Amino acid sequence: MIRTLLPLDGSSEALAAVHQALQLRAQGLDFTAVLLNVQEPPHLYEVVLAPDADLIEGASHEAGEHALSSAQALLDAAGVAHESLVVTGDAAQQVVEQAELLGCDLVVLASLSHSVTQAVQRHCRVPVLLVPHLLPEVEPADLADQEDEATAEPT
Repeated sequence: MIRTLLPLDGSSEALAAVHQALQLRAQGLDFTAVLLNVQEPPHLYEVVLAPDADLIEGASHEAGEHALSSAQALLDAAGVAHESLVVTGDAAQQVVEQAELLGCDLVVLASLSHSVTQAVQRHCRVPVLLVPHLLPEVEPADLADQEDEATAEPT
């Protein structure tokens, strides 16, 4: 069974990586999943203004859990065993580090941030499957209208 890391930021584009993993499962790939959300470290003014450091950490963890909830529901519905992890730090560094620490065999990652994607590909010691961000399909008639507007002479 393949242990698969699914880094998620809560966006619908990132959720496409979960859908891709489930498609692979339908084609015969047996996997367990680790859902990962990376929260940014608190800013200095948050630390200074917060009455309690635990309050900041709690809010960050809660935001991370919320970002993972849709993916958890999808995996639950599909009967895929999974665990969830919320960490703080640099997104690319944490994806690479957690893949190694958690003994993952594969990372399935939405290609949202070019810098994060590039860093994960460069430094990860396991295969990385990139799921492209697909733009909504445009009808050919809409493209023709856009081209006509672009080439029209100003009046």
